[in-house]
Amino acid sequence: MIDRTSEPARHAPAGPAAVVALVVGFLALTLGPVLGGIDHFPEKSIDMDRNHVPVVRTFAAEWPSPDLVEYDSATTPGMHLLMAAVVRFVGDSETMLQVLSVSFGLLLVLVACRFSSRVVPLAVAVACTLPLALSPYTIGNSIWVMTDNLSLALVAVTMGVAIFQRPTIASSAVSGVALVAAVLVRQINVWPSAMALVAAAFGLEAVRRRVPFRDRLDDRVTAGPLAVLGCFVLLAFATLAAFVSAWGGLVPPPFQPGGEGAATHSGGLNPAVTPYVLALVGVYAAPALLVLFPCWREDPAIRRWAVSGGLAGLVAALVLPSAPGLDLGRVGGWLWTLAAAGPVVLDRSLVIVVGASFGGLALGGLLGLGARAGRLRAGWLLVGFGASFLAAYTANAQAFQRYFDPPVLLVLGWLLATCHGARTSGGLVSGARISAAGIACGAMQLALAVLTIYLRIGRPPLEG
Repeated sequence: MIDRTSEPARHAPAGPAAVVALVVGFLALTLGPVLGGIDHFPEKSIDMDRNHVPVVRTFAAEWPSPDLVEYDSATTPGMHLLMAAVVRFVGDSETMLQVLSVSFGLLLVLVACRFSSRVVPLAVAVACTLPLALSPYTIGNSIWVMTDNLSLALVAVTMGVAIFQRPTIASSAVSGVALVAAVLVRQINVWPSAMALVAAAFGLEAVRRRVPFRDRLDDRVTAGPLAVLGCFVLLAFATLAAFVSAWGGLVPPPFQPGGEGAATHSGGLNPAVTPYVLALVGVYAAPALLVLFPCWREDPAIRRWAVSGGLAGLVAALVLPSAPGLDLGRVGGWLWTLAAAGPVVLDRSLVIVVGASFGGLALGGLLGLGARAGRLRAGWLLVGFGASFLAAYTANAQAFQRYFDPPVLLVLGWLLATCHGARTSGGLVSGARISAAGIACGAMQLALAVLTIYLRIGRPPLEG
């Protein structure tokens, strides 16, 4: 089967208009509250007020030689240094910092849309991006000064190049620069390295003979892109090693065991990450599966993908503990709250077990549809990147929902895009079907955003 991952999508006249609507809508939801001064919600980000803004201001005061060891953030200081430079040379304004944060959120949305448009028309790519753009976490991380959106935007560039573009010297350089920048924003972001290298190696003749697909992205690829990307991967790990050496650990000293940080992020594993993320997928992909139900229900091959995924999700949830608890780093967000309200048997949350099973089924069904569309390469890479992500975040003692929602929604949108053109026993997966699926998933996220953010606008912050 010839994989069509790289086929450029034609941009109908409606495409640019859809992108403009996406940008205007996102700015209305994020920049509007910031400039209107009505962003003081009862659950306004504690991290912004306690960690990120104070660190930015401290770095600005210490410029040009800020202390990059003893500072009050659990991440590498890339975003803080960028904002500190703005404060130093433009002026100190919290609103200005929030505007910068909004720009990081918009960058993430546009990067996600741009790579989706490699395989679907631009208007359909916008629909695939709606779940991510309307997520209360993407929106909240834009309104408040957070590292999440800039971090994921840079990671998305590395992933998107690997999945959707032909390996070239130029694309590998872009991917590598984004990878190093991502590590400077969050040290955990070395996780895309392995699969990015794998993607660059797919085009080598010795590798092509051994992979179960053929893709135009891998035609006429030399060792040059792999060598260029390899140099940047080494630089990314060298950057991480430099900080680890300076800190004496994977996080700055205040966030190591015994430190004074608000939460200890190192010093233990959190095996609940995999079933928890699968449960999020199960909920967030449900509207798309309903829209695409006729296509995957009638096709035996896709059903086998879905059943296999569901069984894998069930096994993961049964093998790995998932009991919620503050002392376990499993708290925050609606899913941990729901899990805490439900039964727990043998250290397994039944809410998470059921959710992970549905999440595996959803992933299997979407991967099966992607295979029917001739995009096995993209599916393999998405699975590989997902496994790398889960492995990296399992090493974090904290499993906060805000770490996982945007990456899950980014991948969900890209999976929907790869299903475009699938010929199944239940019919063709057209652009209209994909758009309807993306809009349905986006509607769910907008409802969550309204409930958790916009209905609380203007209320005074909670005390304590």
